[in-house]
Amino acid sequence: MPSTTKAKARALGPRVSGQTEQFLSTTFSSRHSGSEYVLEAFSVLYKRALAELRGRFSAGELSIIVDVSNASMLMPAMAGQHLILQVEDGIKLDGLDSKWEIEAAPFLARLRELTSFQTAALEVWGRAFWEGKYEKKGALEKYVQTLAGGEK
Repeated sequence: MPSTTKAKARALGPRVSGQTEQFLSTTFSSRHSGSEYVLEAFSVLYKRALAELRGRFSAGELSIIVDVSNASMLMPAMAGQHLILQVEDGIKLDGLDSKWEIEAAPFLARLRELTSFQTAALEVWGRAFWEGKYEKKGALEKYVQTLAGGEK
């Protein structure tokens, strides 16, 4: 598969479940070509999903997503399924709507309107803040503004 960047391709050998191996074997000409396509396509689709979501949520709403992502672990089998539950719990149990000064009902309604992939993209995006080890004061505000629409 031709790359859209000039970076040298690197070998990567991820472990997959039997279900994923079967999917790759039956959907593509080989597991290898399927793996390459899926891994390369994910970053493109992820970026596209975030572009679709840009400006759809306020900085406070996005801060809740990052906040609940701090204690979460991304699990492929649950992709796109746990964010709404985590946000609901964060609001009900921890008062995150008050902390981040947002109205819970319209925020939850907009979250429920998302596709599974858009929700999964937000799960990855929220967790990426913590994986990036941002430590500088104001890092969260800057991070959420890129998706809230305040900065390109």
